[in-house]
Amino acid sequence: MIYLDTSAAAKALIEEEGSEAVVLAFANGSEFVSSRLLAVELHAIADRRSLDREAVVDLLDRVALVSLDDETLTAAIRAGSGLRTLDALHLAAALELGDVVTALLTFDRELAAAARAQGLSLAELP
Repeated sequence: MIYLDTSAAAKALIEEEGSEAVVLAFANGSEFVSSRLLAVELHAIADRRSLDREAVVDLLDRVALVSLDDETLTAAIRAGSGLRTLDALHLAAALELGDVVTALLTFDRELAAAARAQGLSLAELP
């Protein structure tokens, strides 16, 4: 499965550079997983940009969402990645799911660099 961060998921809702590739990945049946933070972040984006919240729900229905537990929070703290809070939590969640996550899909350069430094592959889109 591919761990989906918010910078990538938002491109399925907002037409911008990279959107077509993300939409195509969903259309091609790629399997995605993310933390429940994704739901909060996407709904916040929808509210700020006056996007259809139903589109957010439809997108989230296609992503396996996992809860963050104390171990994940502790891992984010210990990582000392220098990432922003939510990015640090997404990275910790992706690493905790190492047995099922094959790659991370992100358009955030800092998160991508931190993921590579931790040995996590980045998803390549067509």
